[in-house]
Amino acid sequence: MRKTNSSYPVHELSAKVQGNVIGDNSLLIEGLCALETPQASHLAFIRTRSAEQVSKQLAKAPAMAILVAQDMLPNVLSETAASVIVVTDPYNAFLDLLPLFFEQTKPPPGIHPSAIIAEDVVIGAAVSIGAHCNVAQGSIIGDNSILHPHVSIYEGVTIGSNVELFSGVRIREGSILGKNITIHDNSVIGADGFGYTPDPRYGIRKVPQVGHVEIGNRVEIGANTCIDRGSIGATTIGAGTKIDNLVQIGHNVTVGENCLICAHVAIGGSTVIGAGVIIGGASGVADHLYIAPGTRVAGWCGVTRSITEPGDYMGNPPIKAGQWRRLQVRLKQISEDRAAGRKATRK
Repeated sequence: MRKTNSSYPVHELSAKVQGNVIGDNSLLIEGLCALETPQASHLAFIRTRSAEQVSKQLAKAPAMAILVAQDMLPNVLSETAASVIVVTDPYNAFLDLLPLFFEQTKPPPGIHPSAIIAEDVVIGAAVSIGAHCNVAQGSIIGDNSILHPHVSIYEGVTIGSNVELFSGVRIREGSILGKNITIHDNSVIGADGFGYTPDPRYGIRKVPQVGHVEIGNRVEIGANTCIDRGSIGATTIGAGTKIDNLVQIGHNVTVGENCLICAHVAIGGSTVIGAGVIIGGASGVADHLYIAPGTRVAGWCGVTRSITEPGDYMGNPPIKAGQWRRLQVRLKQISEDRAAGRKATRK
């Protein structure tokens, strides 16, 4: 993203997000900022938070504009002289206005002279292939897709339209990518799964990984993430799913649509993740399990058995979040009771 040199009066920004202005509606806004680091002539937003937190931030606010929800308005008006834009959802309004101040930078269509493209590769319209890319035989690249420098596409890969692959991405043989997908630097799609079996003749024998990976439309995958190919059949990532950096997804895993998988999550082979599941950072999910649609798993969980009832889960192994919190309170009480008992005994 590149910052533009544009500036807009507060009343114009307000009109774009169907807001109402309280204060100076002619103030020119030339950029965006966080409320924690306010800047003059910039726009920030306030999410719902305590009045005390708001007061601390607004006390530092210079001549700027702030997006505010109606329910926070009394706290805000009593603390700042900044221009206030009252909207239904400050955060989404902020995101709606962001493209006015930052523009997406994309390389122009064309193939860099250093790229190596097999003769039978099918390349759509307005495709950009950067320096030192390698596209192997039998592959298809859809319209308006971008391969940044040093991307490698192995044999027989299908890439849909409007796909952006950042530097160092590797798409292994037979992978199928849908439309409007973004994969960030150095991620590997379709490497061999961790398939081995004991064999008295060899010690540990490698199981050939002859499947592939299928990624649905509108998926975004962070940097340094690995999604293994199926041992037989496919590893599948459902449409709309977002995967963070440094995630490991094993062979033949099925991830449903519109899931959120945070950083450092590892999912064992052949596990099925239902639609709309959220898995918090640094959690591990064992192989051959099932997680029901709509489930939310907190960070640092160790999922060692299937979760068949949707809900919020915490712990290792995870239990319902309310039960986990009650358990922590009880454990604290037991610890305090024991400490008090030892103290009484010493007396």
